Amino acid sequence: MMWTFAWQNLVTRPSRTTLAIIGLTIPLLAFLGLFSLSRGIRDLMGNTLTKMQDLQVIRQNSPSPVFSDLPSDMADKIRKIAGADVVAPEVWKISPPIDGKGGVGAMALGMLTKRENSLKGIANLVVIEGQDLPEHLKLKNAVFKGTLLPKEKGGGRFLTLEDIGKSNIVISTKIARDFPNADGSPKTTGQTMHIGGQEFTIVGIYETGSLLLDITIIMDIGVARKLLGVGTDTVSSIHVEPKTAADGDALADRIMSAIPGVRAQPISQFDLSIGAIMGKLDLFLLLAVTLATLVGGVGIANTMLMSTMERYVEFGVMRTNGWTRKNILILVTTESALLGLLSGAIGAMTASVLVLVINRFLNGFELDLSFGLIVTSFAVALMIATLAGLYPAWRASRMTPMDAIRKSGTM
Repeated sequence: MMWTFAWQNLVTRPSRTTLAIIGLTIPLLAFLGLFSLSRGIRDLMGNTLTKMQDLQVIRQNSPSPVFSDLPSDMADKIRKIAGADVVAPEVWKISPPIDGKGGVGAMALGMLTKRENSLKGIANLVVIEGQDLPEHLKLKNAVFKGTLLPKEKGGGRFLTLEDIGKSNIVISTKIARDFPNADGSPKTTGQTMHIGGQEFTIVGIYETGSLLLDITIIMDIGVARKLLGVGTDTVSSIHVEPKTAADGDALADRIMSAIPGVRAQPISQFDLSIGAIMGKLDLFLLLAVTLATLVGGVGIANTMLMSTMERYVEFGVMRTNGWTRKNILILVTTESALLGLLSGAIGAMTASVLVLVINRFLNGFELDLSFGLIVTSFAVALMIATLAGLYPAWRASRMTPMDAIRKSGTM
């Protein structure tokens, strides 16, 4: 009964009700949109590397192995440092065109000509990792080997010593989809890909779950050198596995002390750094959205206050007909709560539709609007609207029949 009465009071003032709902819906949309983006970025990063204690050595101030160059003999120097168990050199570079598509040149041309698919080209950028197979096969925590698909799902096999010098590669399920066969089906093991004009045979397919890792094609380091034009005197990075996991940080310090100009850090530190950054971003987003939501709450408070001031006679009549102050308090609070529920429903539906539409145009990245976010937005909307209506409800509940008579006489 009370909810029906409250609803009727709102629909009799459509303009004011609509403006109040819009004022709270906008910050709710911002909340859902920004945190969907944040969750999407977290999903993009993945958590494959989180538990890895192995080290990666790259040139100091290099943002990633792709942009790092180290002398090949540095691997021998690291092997002499106490605590180093496996030392595996790597060559990382951006891949040449694959099956006639992609590559740095195509990406740059797309950006210069402002073609619509330039962003798609950036998202489809692929990197080559050339592994020193005799050393990499000794690693106990090899990421790509450990995430190889089961054979029954077409995972094939990982590279072995027999692949040294051969044009055999391991790719991700993402690359298999992004560079499909002529009929549109994903690449499978046993099929070939042309990279930089050279033919390579796919022997294995992996899936890490991190889009930052699933853009990697793995091959023998010697084959990668020839493909990418990298000399034998240069490597991009060095994967170092400590003898004990607990010795990782100390080993990193010893490497940087013994070899100036390099940065040695746990591979897991990349994910942890991203997680710390995203945590700070989430806090900033929460503060910004909270401020906007409070503004929306002030709008609802103002709406309800104006409504109660215009309804003094109505409240007086209600009191005359037996309504208690508690009844008036509940009525006005219910009206305010209804505004919050309507704002939450409209915000959730609008955000869901926008996320679905936007995700259709994104490639390799998706906004993540979870059920938990939607429930949270409803709870926030209901709480803000209810709190915003408490003061107007209190003022309305203090109205007496005599007050209503006096007010009606001045109108």
